[in-house]
Amino acid sequence: MRRIYRIDGTAPRPSRLAIAHAAADLSRGALALLPTETVYGVGVAVSAFAGDGPDRDELPDEGSGYRRIFSLKRRDLAQTVPWLVSGIEALDIHGVDVDPRVRALAEAFWPGALTIVVKAAPSVPAFMRAADGTVALRASASPVILALTRACSSPLAVTSANTHGRPAPASFSAVEPRVLNGVDLAIDAGETVCRDASTIVSFVSGHLEILRAGALATAEIEEALARMAGGSPDATPHRADGPIQP
Repeated sequence: MRRIYRIDGTAPRPSRLAIAHAAADLSRGALALLPTETVYGVGVAVSAFAGDGPDRDELPDEGSGYRRIFSLKRRDLAQTVPWLVSGIEALDIHGVDVDPRVRALAEAFWPGALTIVVKAAPSVPAFMRAADGTVALRASASPVILALTRACSSPLAVTSANTHGRPAPASFSAVEPRVLNGVDLAIDAGETVCRDASTIVSFVSGHLEILRAGALATAEIEEALARMAGGSPDATPHRADGPIQP
């Protein structure tokens, strides 16, 4: 039976009972509908699908919480799901060869609406890495997400709660019924603060790439990098040809 928890998504300390129950379900592999400060997402606790055994890199069974993310979104399994993490320390836990500019942006905008693509550490399961060996990380400013990552002692693999190609929902009421019906638990926190998906950037190619424009303005990113360099940005950021999924 699906559980729905209704809480104040802006409260600095969300309901401890709701967080404890939701975290317990997530740790057992449940699929949840979750409110971030940007949009609502569907996701799982990474720890529930990233064991230490010989099969840790194998795609979870059909019907598992992780696989159901893709069936709910009607999205190809070859794509990956961004991770919501607890803070900047995650860059060194889940990433390797992290560019100093990545750290500068994380220090400037985390927690917040910025997703950063980094080269994945070996501990990131193969099925959770992109084809180029990367993983997308974000420290969310949502008190609910922060409380859940701490309670689960794990990142959350979360993508927007919409059928592929449809708008991402910025409120619980905007979530498609088929998506809501497909999760094991849901947290209703009303409307999100940003009402727009996060901005996604990467330095993996050696220069700033804006993979998706979103809630955080490109100008703010450029300004932060200019402050780091002590002057003006030396180049206009490259924009990817196609969108990346939230």
